[in-house]
Amino acid sequence: LACVCCLGGVAGQSNRSIPFIGGVWELSYTYNELVGPAANQVVNPCTGPFPYTYTWQVYIWQETATGNGTTVTTGNIRVCRYNLEDCAANAKAWTIVQGSKKHILERCPFKPQDEHPNDLNQFPGYMAGGYVKELTPTDKDNKALDPVSRLWANFHIPQEVPYAYGVFCEQYSWFDTSSDTKPSPPYDGAWRYDNETWVVVRDISTCPCFPLCSRCEERLPGTKIKQVKEDGGACLAEYGVTPSQCENVIVGVSGGPAVFPPETTGLELDDFGEPQVCFSYSTLKGVRLKGPESLPTIRSGAWGKIGVPAENPIPPGA
Repeated sequence: LACVCCLGGVAGQSNRSIPFIGGVWELSYTYNELVGPAANQVVNPCTGPFPYTYTWQVYIWQETATGNGTTVTTGNIRVCRYNLEDCAANAKAWTIVQGSKKHILERCPFKPQDEHPNDLNQFPGYMAGGYVKELTPTDKDNKALDPVSRLWANFHIPQEVPYAYGVFCEQYSWFDTSSDTKPSPPYDGAWRYDNETWVVVRDISTCPCFPLCSRCEERLPGTKIKQVKEDGGACLAEYGVTPSQCENVIVGVSGGPAVFPPETTGLELDDFGEPQVCFSYSTLKGVRLKGPESLPTIRSGAWGKIGVPAENPIPPGA
């Protein structure tokens, strides 16, 4: 989701360990409409008013490991919108990593989706296999954008140390049933294809010394993303505070095509006999509401120990 030409740099590492984000989160996605696709001959089906905000409660399980008497965080997480998904069956298996140039180049170009999310087969009236559409967004002059990753060109991650920790360009599809949780949202009944990036940082405003310690904040190099200074805690120590007393937050971007099949949205097909399509871009912000002790326990062979919060203690200083 970040501009490929705006990423990377020389090899290096942040001096911060993999952040621990296990717990119950509130993630808010603020959507803005894009134009497209180029071949669309009908009114854009994305209706506003824009910007439009979706807010989800999200469960995040995170694995930790213990060796030589020390507990450390791994990047393995499971992510589930608990009120819309069967978490045991459908939680996403993502990994928190540092956003190196190689990682971004491999993962971030948008992967076109020509069919539907598999779970649509469960819905009465859906014409399985009935639609194939080239999902290509356009610019303001109705010209196709290539590569599609340019849609997210304004969201940068660092090109130098400290590199950002996060989840980069996870691409997934889902069936939007958001009317279950809010009235008449603009994408209800659509097939959604999202290309999502999270960056995890410590937020200075959550530190107990704030606002006195505001100067202990820095921007990640080359970005607009702010975080508590990565100086080994020296600045905060002047206020009697350690970095671990400041909360992690999630910032990022998501978005992609939304397809509107008539069976689930009531919208007519376009002039080419295909479902209408629009494209959207969202910025996202996440705050943790509760710790991992509030997560349900999920025991299965596919999950292993990651689904058992009691077996993944919070590492010291996390």
